[in-house]
Amino acid sequence: MSEVNNDNDGFVNMLLNPSKTMSNWFVGLGALGIFLAILNLLGEIHPNYRVSWAGVLTFEITNKAFEDISTAPAFVVSDLVFILICGLLTGLGFKTINSQDGGISAWLKSIFVNQTWLSLADPDVGGWYKTLGAWCLLLSVFNYLYFGFSATGWIDPGVYSVTIGLMAFGFALNYSANSPEAEETNS
Repeated sequence: MSEVNNDNDGFVNMLLNPSKTMSNWFVGLGALGIFLAILNLLGEIHPNYRVSWAGVLTFEITNKAFEDISTAPAFVVSDLVFILICGLLTGLGFKTINSQDGGISAWLKSIFVNQTWLSLADPDVGGWYKTLGAWCLLLSVFNYLYFGFSATGWIDPGVYSVTIGLMAFGFALNYSANSPEAEETNS
């Protein structure tokens, strides 16, 4: 008998059993999606619009993505589907995280207690790349939260672009600081 290599099985296996890094992304994106879905249900995602997740995810093939807040229904089926998808992502991510040493509690602690945040005030901890990366990450979170709370700009493209730009630079500088070449030059 010959083995049949099915790439779809590998992809499905990767989604159902994510790596450590992928599980972090699953939890982050899933939690953000659930947060945005709750804001949408409360009518607090945008000052003038409600989001139709079916319209957003299908690029308005099924229906309009944004409807006037005064005429749009408060709850539609796509809200439930979106919450279930985000909950599934979060659950799959937590499944992998929980199977590692220390589980979810160690993972939560590692978010707040690590070298990245220590380098905010002391470049000697990880070098200037890590310090600049930490500041970019922190500023990205503050930017999103500030404009979300103050201007109800949770889905504003300008807020997203600044937030994602800062976050990308933060991750890139952080990974650069952790690279083997950076460790050799810091020694």
